[in-house]
Amino acid sequence: MSKTAIIVDDSKLSRMHVRAMVLRHKPDWSVVEAANGDELFQRLGETTVDVAIIDYNMPGDNGVEAAGKLRELHPDIHIAIITANAQDAVVSGIRALGAAFMPKPLDEEQVSRFLASTALPRRRAPQA
Repeated sequence: MSKTAIIVDDSKLSRMHVRAMVLRHKPDWSVVEAANGDELFQRLGETTVDVAIIDYNMPGDNGVEAAGKLRELHPDIHIAIITANAQDAVVSGIRALGAAFMPKPLDEEQVSRFLASTALPRRRAPQA
């Protein structure tokens, strides 16, 4: 089943790298890009998105903040947050959103596992 993924990262090179990985594993998917949280929500006004892969460190809202807003608007979207920052507070914030944590440097296997998981219903965030 064809889906649309959005890659949100302020680095064009990083977006291209993630796009290539997504399309290697899901060649029938569409991929759109955004450079930050503001562009993410602009793109959402233009197209329906099933999967979001969001970098943590961006100007404006960080990845967890952008993902939180995205989750409020689209509770069933599959979200992964990419970061080299593996501090407990960051990882627990990602998990609290019901998002996947993908550490940098990104590897093909973790992207493949995340993309495969999007065929299943989205895992709900733990309730407090």
